[in-house]
Amino acid sequence: HQVTKIDRNVEREIELDCARLLHRFYGFLDEKRYSEMVNLFLPEGAWVRLGEELLGPEAILEAMDGRNDWLTVHVVTNIRVTVVNINEAHTVQYVTLYRHEGYDAAEGPALVVPPIGVLRHADHLVRSQGEWKFLRKTSRALMTDRARVTHYDKPKN
Repeated sequence: HQVTKIDRNVEREIELDCARLLHRFYGFLDEKRYSEMVNLFLPEGAWVRLGEELLGPEAILEAMDGRNDWLTVHVVTNIRVTVVNINEAHTVQYVTLYRHEGYDAAEGPALVVPPIGVLRHADHLVRSQGEWKFLRKTSRALMTDRARVTHYDKPKN
């Protein structure tokens, strides 16, 4: 991607807006606010999750049904934003994922569990009608607890 020279103050605003979008995404995901989460995607947006491309908000919402009894915490670090132009950016972030399955809020706080993995997310963001949105989100496991995780995106030969 050809990066256009942008005033540094404008670039900082874009970086902050994109980082805020990432934090909103993971917050909505962990809080199970899926309808708000999918609104962070463009209608033609896609999320490549567990090796499967979820195209459009409906497909993403449908995939969230499989995590109803999960309590998750996504700890997001090492956010890098590359501004392509005033309406396009790419991000990379690392996510340490904690997941407690079979969670019932009536039982109080879940037991602390070790992380199930470290993921690398790479995103293509675009500004649409003044708001930053995901055009494409790609999640990839870098490390995983294979005793607890049986489905993850395996490299294709």
